[in-house]
Amino acid sequence: MLNKKVGLIALLTSVAASGVWAGTLTNYAVGDVLVCFRKGGNDMVVDAGPFSALTNAAANQRIPITQYTGTQLAAVGTNGVSWSAFTWLSDNTLFVTRARTSLNVQTTPWTAQRSSVQAGTVARMVTIPPGALDQLTLHIYPVSTPTAVVEQDNSADNANYPDGTSYGDALNGAFGGNFDGAFAGNPENTTLNNFTTSGQVIRSDFYQLTPTTAYGQQGKWLGYFELSTNGTTTYVAYPSTTPVIASMTRSGNLTTITYTTGLYGTYTLRGINNLTSGTAMASWPAIATLTSGDTATHTITDTTTDNVRFYTITAQ
Repeated sequence: MLNKKVGLIALLTSVAASGVWAGTLTNYAVGDVLVCFRKGGNDMVVDAGPFSALTNAAANQRIPITQYTGTQLAAVGTNGVSWSAFTWLSDNTLFVTRARTSLNVQTTPWTAQRSSVQAGTVARMVTIPPGALDQLTLHIYPVSTPTAVVEQDNSADNANYPDGTSYGDALNGAFGGNFDGAFAGNPENTTLNNFTTSGQVIRSDFYQLTPTTAYGQQGKWLGYFELSTNGTTTYVAYPSTTPVIASMTRSGNLTTITYTTGLYGTYTLRGINNLTSGTAMASWPAIATLTSGDTATHTITDTTTDNVRFYTITAQ
């Protein structure tokens, strides 16, 4: 009698949704996420609304950043433009992006520091919204709006910046980057010179850094920002990792399956004894909810008298 198990590559099924945030630079609130672009002569500062829109989002929820337009970004440039997203809280918690070098691979998280250390980064960030408001009030660029201000890159000794600082100057300072050297690394991602025709999005992971006295404590991964070649930005919250069936062994009626899931999402092991029914993988009978919340390899067993059985993992 035929006695074997057949495994299929794991299938990721996700739940997608959209939403719109609220926030303006005319009434900036601490914790509103700033999405900023710069390319030489001009910057753009976008108030994308409260960070809670990220932390309260569902796993895999896609949130379009609708607070700026392609026309506004064109005033800065889409090819060869550097951008980042960040904010802060009153206790010196930081939320900061880190650019991916591989599109589908999460970056190493930023490391959280003591509150007094992170306060140095906050001191640079807080000057950006007043600087954008300076430029908006003076009508420096007609394309600016209360949610997205195109501004002059150089604010030093610039009478058009009576109250604040440009994004570029706040980021660079005398140190030349990393919020004048107050932050642990570069929060920016930079598009290629042919980005708009490259056909490839770029992504930056978004981390929450709660102040800590512990050494080497990594920040919490919240999701990633994705910049498309048409200049639009989308935030993806708590992305599910593609689950993987690493191996299977059979002993009698017991199948042992090793697998990996991810940090977020609900993962379900499913099985079926034939592929001729036409049942979609996502609708195969559920066997068990799998361990998640890490990237470690786990093991689960399935007892069945089926001679042939196919397995998959779905995620949502």
